[in-house]
Amino acid sequence: MASPESLKHEPAGSSAIPHIVALGSGYATFYAYRELAGWIRRKRVRMTVIDRNNYHCFHGLVPEMLAGKLQPGTLLSSSRRLFKHAQFCNGEIKDIDLQRRTVTFSRKLDGKEFSVSYDHLIVGVGSVEDLKRFPGIAEHTMRLKAFPDILQVRNHLLTMLELADIETDSAELERLLNFVVVGANYAGVEVAGELAEYLPTLARRRFPNVPVEKIRITVIHSGERILPELGSHFPKLQAYAQGAITSHPHLRLKLGIRLGAATPEEAVLDNGERIPTRTIISCTGTAPAPVVDLFPAERDRLGRVITDEFLRMKGVPDVWAAGDCAAVPHPKGGTCPPLAIWAMTAGRQLAKNLKATLSGWSPRPYRFTGLGDACTLGHHRAAAHLKGVPIRGLMGYLAWRFFMIRYLPAVEKKWRLVLDWLLLPFFGRDLVNMNVHRPVLVTPVMYEPQQEIIREGDVGQSLFIIRAGEVEVLKQRAAGSDPEVVATLKAGDHFGEVAVFRGIRRTATVRARTRVELLHVQREAALALSESSHEIARTFSSQYEPKS
Repeated sequence: MASPESLKHEPAGSSAIPHIVALGSGYATFYAYRELAGWIRRKRVRMTVIDRNNYHCFHGLVPEMLAGKLQPGTLLSSSRRLFKHAQFCNGEIKDIDLQRRTVTFSRKLDGKEFSVSYDHLIVGVGSVEDLKRFPGIAEHTMRLKAFPDILQVRNHLLTMLELADIETDSAELERLLNFVVVGANYAGVEVAGELAEYLPTLARRRFPNVPVEKIRITVIHSGERILPELGSHFPKLQAYAQGAITSHPHLRLKLGIRLGAATPEEAVLDNGERIPTRTIISCTGTAPAPVVDLFPAERDRLGRVITDEFLRMKGVPDVWAAGDCAAVPHPKGGTCPPLAIWAMTAGRQLAKNLKATLSGWSPRPYRFTGLGDACTLGHHRAAAHLKGVPIRGLMGYLAWRFFMIRYLPAVEKKWRLVLDWLLLPFFGRDLVNMNVHRPVLVTPVMYEPQQEIIREGDVGQSLFIIRAGEVEVLKQRAAGSDPEVVATLKAGDHFGEVAVFRGIRRTATVRARTRVELLHVQREAALALSESSHEIARTFSSQYEPKS
């Protein structure tokens, strides 16, 4: 295997200048860079930032973007502008050699690898979605961490209204107009509040055939009260926010209940209740980015790397960490929460300590204890607190807007944000459904027991391969009679190929007998596979009658 290429374009004589490499371009890295920018300009240090994306996504505005109040690009700031005095490398981090002090990363085009050496390393890789919290989360929920996923959710919401506008089947209409939000933390409550304002208003104005009264947003939360971040310090704010949710005609709140499983057509709760829906938005939690597994460092119970009070990674020399991937000691005990303001302030203190270390001075401990929080509730309301002072309603919402403008990284995006807000009353929301994602022709899916996977008489556009579990094949022998089980299929079997290859409607119903994991193969992919391999063609063209 070829060795990684050394990173080019290093300034002449730069080997004597301390080189700081930052992994990830989130808040922690950005605020560290701002603190180091003066030294970088004066060539006292060099800095290289490595990230798979060449943009920074501002998650505080995600709910408003989903609801069409903001253009999608308003959330994004160019990394090359944010880190204009540093070298930015757009690549995927592959390996870290702590002995040689090198970082290896690859480009997405073809996997070609590059390496860069460092004197000090900043780890600010953030977090990723935790896809192990319940069955079906990876296959059948929508997430709000990566920007492509956020954009997909925005388009999906419009698609549901478009489909509901032409749907005549009452059961399918219910699935299209039921929206489930899992988690009543800040993200979940803000998303639910925006959707409860957005979807009924939009349906009333632009979708005349959608029964507005059937639109439901259900918030599922395992705790007994929403917004656990407010804890015991602001019980009145917590009660105000919960009252705003429970009093809304289109919102339902289910507390003390967990999502047991997610399927293409239902949200299955752990109490046995099933909510028919085609939209499950998961705000349930995150896990540290896989990059942290490359470090032999201590971890907390959430998997974050443990730092000391100076933001140095314990047990790893010359490596610093901050943000969602780091368990930073809180000055009052415990660890700091994975929120943006803590990443910002930790990143700034990290850089100050790094400069002190390079200057031969003693670093200072991280002493930030919090500034405030704000959670929007829809209809220009928010529950907020600033330095311990609670604010709610319209004043809370204005405070939230101030924080959004204040902490949006790029100056030009601040102006675009204000412009979007000013133009909203005159031109309304953006209703364009871009559907820019390319279709995936083979996808994993999961069904719970007794769920119908395909139905007799439906148009057949795909086939299924069983990965785990069992299904039952049912046929109706005579008109008006109950369907009978004619076959049971297990892992390794397939069904649905008769309708796909013969171009006819489904000749049987297939129902999950147990929880079943399947590969869903679209017709185009099935035809391409059968044309390219005689063995696959023979397998799929078995013409076993019950396998419809």
